[in-house]
Amino acid sequence: MKLERLELWSFGKFHNRTIELSDGINLFSAENEAGKSTVYAFIKSMLFDVERGRGRGAAKDEFHQYEPWRNPTQYCGMVRFESGGRHFQLERDFARKGKKTRLFCLDDGEELSEESGDLQALLLDLDAAGFENTVAVGQLKVRPGEELSSALKNYAANYYASGAGNMDLEAALAGLQKRKKEISILLREEARKRLQKREEAERAAEYIAKDLDRIQREAAAGEEEIRRGKRLLDTYEQARGEQKKKKFPLKGAAVWFVVLILLMILLPSSIRYFTAVIWAVAGLLAELWVMRPEPEREQTEEEQAVRRRIDKLKWNREKLRSDRRDRQVEYENLQEMISEACTVSEEEKNLEQKKAALELAAERMQEVSGDVRKETGNRLAKRAAEILGELTDGRYTRIFIEEGLEISIFDGIRKIPIHMMSRGTIEQIYFAVRMAASEILYEEPLPIILDDTFAYYDDKRMEAALRWLAGQKKQVLLFTCQNREKEALDHMHLAYRDGWD
Repeated sequence: MKLERLELWSFGKFHNRTIELSDGINLFSAENEAGKSTVYAFIKSMLFDVERGRGRGAAKDEFHQYEPWRNPTQYCGMVRFESGGRHFQLERDFARKGKKTRLFCLDDGEELSEESGDLQALLLDLDAAGFENTVAVGQLKVRPGEELSSALKNYAANYYASGAGNMDLEAALAGLQKRKKEISILLREEARKRLQKREEAERAAEYIAKDLDRIQREAAAGEEEIRRGKRLLDTYEQARGEQKKKKFPLKGAAVWFVVLILLMILLPSSIRYFTAVIWAVAGLLAELWVMRPEPEREQTEEEQAVRRRIDKLKWNREKLRSDRRDRQVEYENLQEMISEACTVSEEEKNLEQKKAALELAAERMQEVSGDVRKETGNRLAKRAAEILGELTDGRYTRIFIEEGLEISIFDGIRKIPIHMMSRGTIEQIYFAVRMAASEILYEEPLPIILDDTFAYYDDKRMEAALRWLAGQKKQVLLFTCQNREKEALDHMHLAYRDGWD
């Protein structure tokens, strides 16, 4: 990729300012407040847009820092660049809401879309973090940030997986962790539902058990009351049977017989038999009258009430039996539900399997990427050491880069942590690491943008850095507030273009 033309239509202190760029070194040498950092910020904002801050910090964000001095409502610019042998024009309106970016190919006029990822593809997947951690070094920002370590981890993992660097290991791991968290939530929800179902079934079973006990007690009491009622009815029946029994009137019969004998003795014979017959018939009629059956006595209200109560109790007994059968079936069903709720469901088993698979995938990804990351770290350290060796005239030829970009160097005798080095040497080490990382992470050369990067370099090492940059055949944008870089380039007869012309 190569930048060809910058047009600062309205950005910071610049208004309708055009800057032409060429291959090799483009030198922007000027005193303070000439706009060097503004041009640097313009390039970054055009390539990656500029985010507005929020809250109290919004007034100090980059958006407000580089608002046009003349007319803040006109906040825009244009960049022309070459990528993959084709030429493109990128326009941005930072003040406009909604669609504010236009990207098209100058060769055939094809309209492209930033939202669809076309710009990122043209920038070789370079993002703002990668920009500021590799090829672009702003003022007082020599040390690469944590993003470079993440980018290298991603590159290592992706290189092993696909031979490419367009995947994000940390994002993938974060995605796995997010999915694992979602499954854990689902597992907890399933367990909660199962426990709730069990508790509800246990409460219902407890209620039905109490109801069955009530039915049992009510049925027993009803049976006892029926027995008592039957005994009372038997008493009534016995009383009626005794009233129906008639004893033969022996005293009356004896008197009747004595009278009959006297009549037979005392009466004359002519009427004796006639009178005896009449007396016998009268006695027989009297006996028949006495022995006549009593009419059926009607039942008393008390007896009728007892019989009605017994009938009601018998009906209630059948109802209780039916209720007991139904409640017993419900109780058995609930016991089965409780037993099922105590067993892990198939859904929970499937979720547990998915969770275990995600954990295994994350573990495997970290293991594999760790091995390849170590290899990538060795490549980075080796290339950075080569660059540092050229900058220091071979004084430091070995760099150790550990996890988190913890760096130390070897001077041929001992291993020295970077914090023990001078400020100038530290910046040279970080410069070498940045340049090495850009070669590893991006398949095609990218413009190198340096804003007062060599302030702490001595003249000899600054010349070595400029010589190395010129030998890479890369586009370099060099911003400085001193004449040292210009004098060094002239002294070494290295070609460069004055960026302000």
